[in-house]
Amino acid sequence: MMNILRKFINGLVYSFPVQLFILNIKKNQLLLIFWLLLMVIVTEQFGSAVGLPSLFLEPEYLDKVNFWSFFIVGITLGIFTLSYQITSYILDSQKFNFLGGLPRPFTKFLINNSTIPFLFTGIYLIHLIQYQLAQRMSNEELWVRFGGLVTGFVISASGIYIYSASTNKDFFKLFASQLNKSLSRTRMVRVNVLERFYETKRSKFKVDYYLNNFFVPTRLDKEKINFSYRRHERVFNQNFRNGVIIQFIILTLVFVVGAFRDHQFFQIPAGASLVLLFTIAIMVIGALSYWLRGWTVTITFCLLMVLNFLMKEGILLTDYEAYGLNYNTTKAPYNLRRIKNLSNDRNYSQDVNITKIALENWRKKFSKKPKMIFLCTSGGGLRASVWTMRTLQIVDSTLNGRLMEHTMLMSGASGGLIGASYFRELYLRDKLSGGNIDVYDPKYLDNIAKDNLNALMFSLVVNDLFFVKGKFKFGNYQYHKDRGYAFEQQLNKNTNNILDKPLCDYKEPELLAQIPMMILAPTIMNDGRKLFISPLNVSYMTVPSIYQRRFLNQKAKGIEFLRFFDKQGSNNLRFLTALRMSASFPYITPNVKLPSNPAMEIIDAGLSDNFGVDNAVRFLYVFKDWIAENTSGVIFVSIRDTQKDKPIETSLEQSFFQRLTTPLGSVLYNWEYSQDIHNDNLVEFARSWFNGSINRIEFQYVPISKSLKEIKEKEAQVKKGRRKANPFKIIITERAPLSLRLTQKQKENIKRTIWELRNQSSLRRLQYLLR
Repeated sequence: MMNILRKFINGLVYSFPVQLFILNIKKNQLLLIFWLLLMVIVTEQFGSAVGLPSLFLEPEYLDKVNFWSFFIVGITLGIFTLSYQITSYILDSQKFNFLGGLPRPFTKFLINNSTIPFLFTGIYLIHLIQYQLAQRMSNEELWVRFGGLVTGFVISASGIYIYSASTNKDFFKLFASQLNKSLSRTRMVRVNVLERFYETKRSKFKVDYYLNNFFVPTRLDKEKINFSYRRHERVFNQNFRNGVIIQFIILTLVFVVGAFRDHQFFQIPAGASLVLLFTIAIMVIGALSYWLRGWTVTITFCLLMVLNFLMKEGILLTDYEAYGLNYNTTKAPYNLRRIKNLSNDRNYSQDVNITKIALENWRKKFSKKPKMIFLCTSGGGLRASVWTMRTLQIVDSTLNGRLMEHTMLMSGASGGLIGASYFRELYLRDKLSGGNIDVYDPKYLDNIAKDNLNALMFSLVVNDLFFVKGKFKFGNYQYHKDRGYAFEQQLNKNTNNILDKPLCDYKEPELLAQIPMMILAPTIMNDGRKLFISPLNVSYMTVPSIYQRRFLNQKAKGIEFLRFFDKQGSNNLRFLTALRMSASFPYITPNVKLPSNPAMEIIDAGLSDNFGVDNAVRFLYVFKDWIAENTSGVIFVSIRDTQKDKPIETSLEQSFFQRLTTPLGSVLYNWEYSQDIHNDNLVEFARSWFNGSINRIEFQYVPISKSLKEIKEKEAQVKKGRRKANPFKIIITERAPLSLRLTQKQKENIKRTIWELRNQSSLRRLQYLLR
């Protein structure tokens, strides 16, 4: 028995699949990283907070999750798998010289090198089925989606394999012949091939068994193999050319499809775009490893330095522009002297007086002194947009329109302001049309909840990655098409084009108090200040009052966009671009560079204040006397997509790597807590200098599994003696991720949360305050 066991273990260890697996772990770590990333994503071990698993477990295409969305993901996974196999073959096949004596060596290599692809595919399919069942998907729909994924994978993988294995086709012979002539003239190519040839002779990998074409273990009889080094060289050359051709075709297809990136039909699911990105990375790594061999790291570093120089010198254009501004005129001087000069007493007084016109018009809507509402909405991607829109619809409809009627200012960050902007525009159009628009219609909530990620990810892969940018015209100027453009166009389409207008179009409605004022405040990366974007001049948001600035040695708190970029056409800034600037999520939506000298680079507003309370308190301070005299108090209404008072997590024993990342991770994790404390202090201090009442009401997205209606029904059943279980038990469910895409279940979860007990309590309190 011991001899049998020993033979079995030896046969297993020295089998071709195991030897290839060991070689991959030892030598091809960069290739395995992409398999590992896909593995931890589909198993929901990585990226759940930003919604990565759902890109593979519930992909969306043309606003639907169906056979075709899974089919496209399957196609890209098939391309990725075969690209990995081809790259591995080019890099490692010469290490196993017996392949040259076997028929169809590429087929044999592919079959025996399938351990990792099979492992990933099995885990993916298992988790896919579990995920779909957890969504209470019908068996019929489950098999439709499952079939779409498998069909796409089989078609693409089979197509590439058949092309690779069939080296006797006329087309291949013609193409390979021409390629061989050009490659043969290149000394570098011949030297590289000869080095691989000599490596074959020196190969010391021991293999006793391999899987044949039918996946049957077969003993390798080296004595019967008709091996010839020259024949092996010809076989290897042929398959190398084949691999180069296939990689060239794949890259060409990416460029061709990229030419149609503006058409929704070609905007494939975001998960498929991510797999394409991994595919391109594998091909690049394989090419560099093959040609550069031991020089790979050194030459790659040098290439990165060259790329860095080209970007720095502006030879490779990588700047992302703000649409509507003139980048061809003299750049706005960006220095401390100009910042100070623009925040002078004259501008301050002038801007305060203009805003008082809006305040007076707002006051005329009421017969008695009203409550003034400052609406503050938090950032948080599409989750925040949907939650803000849902809250505004329910709260305003419950109050018979009094929420928007009493609101003077909207502030916030990122996705929250996008949702608020959409509701505000619908509200304006309803007023201008005489009430012909139902702003509470669920279809508008469905619009803002539509996917924003597919177009953006697709543009990143086929456009930004290769520095290939088409052009489009907005206003009087031309701009480059990039993923920022893709984001705006998709948002514009989702909202039926009603936000596609210049910033100045909101000046009159805000002055007439037809809609609340809105101040966007993205963060300036250069110095950490805020960039205040508004159709009205708001220099009073940037510096202390006229009477205090002479005694306080303070730096400017921000820069007023409208006046700072006046000569660059600030009035004509596309409002969608302003929203994008306020929602510049790092690495996803690009950071805009404004036409100043030096260039002013903009990042998400949430970096300085994710909740908008800071700006609202600043506005209250500037107009505290007028507001105290003309209102019965102010109400800060916060719509936040996170729970304000989360339970403190239990401290567990940390691993070595956790200890390394804890200092930085803790700062990032508690960033919003720090902002909450800062905002609480601001509101607390405001009570000391504002001569009026201040109330604060918060609507929080805290995902629950039961609505208030369900809880009341169960409470009634308990009173009637029909139930003994605790009806007040609320199960906390998985929260929607910080992403530009939400699944249907996550959307429903957000919609339901408005009926949560604390939110309903906040609504009743707001009703009471507005009586």
